[in-house]
Amino acid sequence: MSRMGLLPFLLASMALAAPAEARNMNGKFGVGYSQTLGGVSGLHLKYFVKDVLIEGTLGFDLFKPSDMDPRTSVKGAVGAFYNFARFEIANLGVGVRLDVGWRNGEAITASLRKTCLADGNDAATCKGVKGSSAWQFNLEIPLLAEVFFTDHFALNVQAGVVFTFVTNQNKALPQELGQMSTDTQEKGFGFGFGGGSLFGSAGFTVYF
Repeated sequence: MSRMGLLPFLLASMALAAPAEARNMNGKFGVGYSQTLGGVSGLHLKYFVKDVLIEGTLGFDLFKPSDMDPRTSVKGAVGAFYNFARFEIANLGVGVRLDVGWRNGEAITASLRKTCLADGNDAATCKGVKGSSAWQFNLEIPLLAEVFFTDHFALNVQAGVVFTFVTNQNKALPQELGQMSTDTQEKGFGFGFGGGSLFGSAGFTVYF
């Protein structure tokens, strides 16, 4: 099921819902987990200023193999949304988001060697493969639907447009979903609409 598949259902549910006062989110702060359309996943922070949502996502991972230097990646995203449809149980908004990702040379090297072995090459050949660190930037225009189960807990799903800027042949924000032409190991610029799997972009928030 694509990411776009659930959005029509949510829109129809909101349209058929009995009229109710819109949920007041002004000044609400939230903490949770989410993944952006461009592949940034991690701790998710939200803050509302009237109908405008300001958000940020931060992720980090580190692995130290016994025979290699540490593999590290850092990824983050910042964005702002305007809720143009507000209901008691759900909000629908559109916004803009910037993704940034970085992977060190050791992490890139490990990925390249894994691909080399998968292509049928022998271990000795693949051991000589080496990569350099990589940066990646994505610009997103997401459509975000958030459904409230209580005043303090909500789930969200999203779909939208992603512009991808890859600085070299190795991606810093690999999604490895195999469903988009932008899932590539080439330097360049990409454009995608929708993308990935439905729950790959889902998240949750606890509000205070």
